[in-house]
Amino acid sequence: IPQPVLDASATNSSRLFSEMCELLQAAIHVVSIRTTRMAIAGPAPDEQDQREFSLMSIEKGEAASESLLAMGSGWINLTMTLAKDTSDHLWATSAAAATLACSRSTAQWFERQADLLQLAAGFPGNPLKLADLATNLMQEILAPIHGRAMANAKRLGAA
Repeated sequence: IPQPVLDASATNSSRLFSEMCELLQAAIHVVSIRTTRMAIAGPAPDEQDQREFSLMSIEKGEAASESLLAMGSGWINLTMTLAKDTSDHLWATSAAAATLACSRSTAQWFERQADLLQLAAGFPGNPLKLADLATNLMQEILAPIHGRAMANAKRLGAA
């Protein structure tokens, strides 16, 4: 029975954690710079501050829209992938079980039993596979927000 590969899943989880830490750090810097500018500007911000505050609102809306779009399409792709993989797995398992039932010798039966067990280990609902798919989806959802936060931190001199 093949053992699940932890390397890809662990790498994806580590990358997601790293990106979330970057996002948090960038957000803290950007928010502190922008709130300081708002406090200094007071009720009558100059033209540069008005552009920055306007850009802030536009960017938040765009990032949220892109993130929601990524979430919606990601969920659709995820469910379609799981449905297809489960259907393929069901057919393959059924065929392997029928082949096992038609075994003509003990050796053939053991060989086909091993094949069936190997198929069972590759079930699409395997928790490690599901965790990896969910991690990839989270990366896609956070990508627009992460990208904007990092760009703002760089532009505002906080990174």
